[in-house]
Amino acid sequence: MAQLSSGPRAVGAGSWLIWRALRGFWRQSLVGDPLSEASLAEALGRFLWGPLPTLMALAALTGVIAGISVASVLEVYDAELLIIGALYDVLLRQILPLVVGIFASGSVSVELASRLGAMSLAREIDALEAMGHDPVPRVLGGPVVAVLAASPVHMLLAALAAFAGAALPLHLSANVAYQGLAHLAVSNAAAQALLTGMAKALLFAALAFGVGAVVGSRPVRIPADIGRRAGRAFTTGLLLIFVAAALWTGLA
Repeated sequence: MAQLSSGPRAVGAGSWLIWRALRGFWRQSLVGDPLSEASLAEALGRFLWGPLPTLMALAALTGVIAGISVASVLEVYDAELLIIGALYDVLLRQILPLVVGIFASGSVSVELASRLGAMSLAREIDALEAMGHDPVPRVLGGPVVAVLAASPVHMLLAALAAFAGAALPLHLSANVAYQGLAHLAVSNAAAQALLTGMAKALLFAALAFGVGAVVGSRPVRIPADIGRRAGRAFTTGLLLIFVAAALWTGLA
């Protein structure tokens, strides 16, 4: 893969790589390429199922922190439905998508940059090109499908974990009934907020993937470059995710 420049063009370069990977993977799937199927199965394990325990633990702890804070507010203000409804809305629209995005920046971006760097150092990318294969769908096709498929699943399960984490302190400290919490969690307002959160999580996952692909696509000359690229991918992905979150919030 050609060397790609950094800076403002990183988003465009990442989008281009994602498009090439998806288009190439689709074509390979249509002809029943067994390597594509194996790549997707392996990527789903790494990017969808593998991170779930840690992500759900983070979401549950986020819910506990939010629940404790709201419980202390309810001790002063008697507006249970209003305050808890606002809590759910903020969790689903703002906090949990950022948790999923930060997690993606720390896993997807870093892993992609490290993996592509190792392949570049071992000249595996050059070998694919020498055999007449487009390395983008071969290397990135399965992972990009897995990452994009994982983001709504991760957001949904993170919401369930966060609600469960928030329910405990709200019930114990503020005497809020579990039935009332469950009713608010399945309301139309919560469903709309969850859809917004899923859209944000999908955008953040795409940004994390694009950054990892762009940073990892640069030639690696020595093994130490791999670690430096992984760190750069994490910080750049994190910055872009927060910029996107701020822009979304400001324009909404």
